[in-house]
Amino acid sequence: MFFSVCVAQQDTRTVDPAKTTYLIQDKSVIQIQSLDFSGKFTSVKGQVSLDPTTNTIQGFDLIIDVNSLDLEIPGMTKHAKYADFFDVVMYPSITFFSDSVSTTDTETIAHGTITSKGISKLFSLPIVISSNNGSSLIISTSFTLNRSDFLIGSEDVVSNLVTAAASIQAKKKKD
Repeated sequence: MFFSVCVAQQDTRTVDPAKTTYLIQDKSVIQIQSLDFSGKFTSVKGQVSLDPTTNTIQGFDLIIDVNSLDLEIPGMTKHAKYADFFDVVMYPSITFFSDSVSTTDTETIAHGTITSKGISKLFSLPIVISSNNGSSLIISTSFTLNRSDFLIGSEDVVSNLVTAAASIQAKKKKD
């Protein structure tokens, strides 16, 4: 119950034709961990834009289905979807949409907006391409968020800091 990227609408931005677009597959998983709970989101969509000449990420957008949340404590998953935590009825998605990407010799960072439960925050997401065979990518990222920044549960209910580790699988979009 930490970061809820909220998007009920489709992303209507256009993709630069000079870039190769990869669509994030449902095989992607985002693991979450705090002092009190752990679990995962198992339905993740979105897209990755890659510059084919430099093999660098130019855009990174995620849409996480909050209904796919599965916490390791049985009753906690159901409660986490109620209004006092994620409120999946009003906010079924967590989103991260990048507006720029910076790359150095040692790291790639997607800069953009994360939205959860109707609250948007500027956020920088470190990205690592661990595999690229031309038709598919495997990308990983790890970051920490404060769930109370997004009004997900009361501050004193469970730990505020939640670490997320994502394994993102994406396939090249067919023209």
